[in-house]
Amino acid sequence: MMELVTGGSGSGKSAYAEKMICEKHRQLCGTAEKPPLYYIADMVPYGQETEKKIEAHRKMRAGKGFTTIEWYVDLPGRISAPDSPDLKGSCVLLECISNLTANEMYEPGGAENTGKDTVKCIIRGVQMLKERCAHLVVVTNDVFRESVPDSEEMTAYKDNLGTISRALAEMADRVTEVVFGVPVCIKAVSDTASGTRDRMKGIDAQEDGSEEKGRHGMKFITGGAYQGKLEYAKKLYPDAEWADGTGCSLQELLSCGAVDHFHLFVRRWLQAGKTPQELTGEILDKNRDLIIVCDEIGCGLVPTDAFEREYRESVGRICTELVKYTDEVYRVTCGAGVRLR
Repeated sequence: MMELVTGGSGSGKSAYAEKMICEKHRQLCGTAEKPPLYYIADMVPYGQETEKKIEAHRKMRAGKGFTTIEWYVDLPGRISAPDSPDLKGSCVLLECISNLTANEMYEPGGAENTGKDTVKCIIRGVQMLKERCAHLVVVTNDVFRESVPDSEEMTAYKDNLGTISRALAEMADRVTEVVFGVPVCIKAVSDTASGTRDRMKGIDAQEDGSEEKGRHGMKFITGGAYQGKLEYAKKLYPDAEWADGTGCSLQELLSCGAVDHFHLFVRRWLQAGKTPQELTGEILDKNRDLIIVCDEIGCGLVPTDAFEREYRESVGRICTELVKYTDEVYRVTCGAGVRLR
């Protein structure tokens, strides 16, 4: 059984992940053999700040029976090595994918510096863990909900991390987002008469026929960058004709069935000197059946640049107003969607 745990910085995701893997371990300890309990640590101790974080995590794990393994890069190679611990039947907590991605991209022994592919290397490593462990909990980090444009290097990092997180969510039996210490299940696998199937709120309701899959009325799909929102929306609305807010005109926006990157359309709209109220009025007047896919950009530090502050707030206010007129609202995390309305 594999669970992927995500959440923002300081959200309580580490404590939740430890709690879950320890519970699974206690359950197995009631059997004939007591399985090992491993913590795979991948944060490289660079300096005082990271050393303090590592020490804090060690204190959290103290007395819980963990054996710590420090694997900073190349999970497949570490797992296959002759001196690797026997992971068969074990309980493993891997923390965290955001650090591992950075290590593979930038560390001297990482994938990018040894002729390998970061995304493939990490996904393969987690797959190998899942094949060997009785229970596996993997922690990743939500860094995808800010408004300020990223540098080229940061864009590449977020793209890799988002791709990896979506693949791991697909692989996992359960995906949990931790919000201020509260775990929210966004994907679970349940046993049915026809076998095991994913339960992702929203798509399942339509497949089951419990809700009519209507195309009348505005629809809204949001979530952080690189979370798979467009792919999710296309599963829900396979017949929609799409425009891209990165470069489409107002006329295209008002005549299309669906728009991706709506936040970037808003950015261009504001740069042209137009107001949020004008855009909201145009959409409500001429395209009330629009399907909108928009990045959730209101989190993170308040931008220092005046336009960036205006842009971030305007996207929030425009979307808040438009959502009043929607009959379906979804939030996508790691490729898994939850219906909010």
